[in-house]
Amino acid sequence: MDTHASIRQHGFYPSLVIRALDRVLGDEEPLAMVSQLEAAFDRSSMFRHLTVAVLTPTTLIQIHVDELDRGGAMTNTIITPTTRIHGASLTEVVTDAIHDGGSQLSELTMAINCGSQRRGEVELNQCDDPQCTADHGFTVHTFPEDFSMRFSAAADGEAALANAERFVDATLQVIKENHAH
Repeated sequence: MDTHASIRQHGFYPSLVIRALDRVLGDEEPLAMVSQLEAAFDRSSMFRHLTVAVLTPTTLIQIHVDELDRGGAMTNTIITPTTRIHGASLTEVVTDAIHDGGSQLSELTMAINCGSQRRGEVELNQCDDPQCTADHGFTVHTFPEDFSMRFSAAADGEAALANAERFVDATLQVIKENHAH
């Protein structure tokens, strides 16, 4: 698998992304890779960001690159041992389930539970008395921060969608192998 060529095809800071990936990969051979370049809008500005996920027999590597002002970029790399992957969730959308039996996939959303990060939501505690002005503290709820990506034939192309399916298949195989005991 030529990860470097896949990264270069996006033309988005390829040297930066390749350096981040090679640092983690070492001499390990990737099983599968997905990548997606997207645009985000912030007030009157547009910023691009790239997400790359590479699966090896031992590691799930997530690289996220954000475009910064004045030509800068920021890279965030998450390295998760595949033994920490607890499961995956898939949402598949088909175009014509009635006539073709659902064989034509048009969208795929995958979420991989790595158990390595959690997202927290902090809320003010309140009592039922609408006149109460006392400080009741805070409540914090935490949720697993799954790694997720969505691919669609319309937005990303048929080849990217097929590649995402291969990534899902490889991930499911790694999960089965790691949890077969």
